[in-house]
Amino acid sequence: SGTRIFTGADDCLLKIWSSLDGRLMATQRGHQSEIADIAVDLENRLIASGGCDKVIRVWDLQTRAPIAVLLGHSGVITSLQFCPYPGRNVRYLASTGADGNVCFWEYSPKIFTFCPTPTKFIERGKPE
Repeated sequence: SGTRIFTGADDCLLKIWSSLDGRLMATQRGHQSEIADIAVDLENRLIASGGCDKVIRVWDLQTRAPIAVLLGHSGVITSLQFCPYPGRNVRYLASTGADGNVCFWEYSPKIFTFCPTPTKFIERGKPE
């Protein structure tokens, strides 16, 4: 929306700041280690964070309520991206990890319900 700035760092906190006056608007807790990446959905309603604790956490940006805790990686979360899927009432949150996995977390954009098991693609090592 252009009115908020999101930060996550080694203090394990996701912080929401006002871009208008610089004040801290909210602090989201839950990670046990450094936050490595943050993503906001296209409608500015959800925010996801992933970190060195191998956990993805999703919050409602309006109510600040936790929506989901997603466990599917055995390594550090390296990137997150919300991906719309036009034509269906389903959306996806994509995540990558240091474990070489790419996970697609299906969710409902109307009721913010995430499927606890992702569609997972596993990187295969090169033959030696």
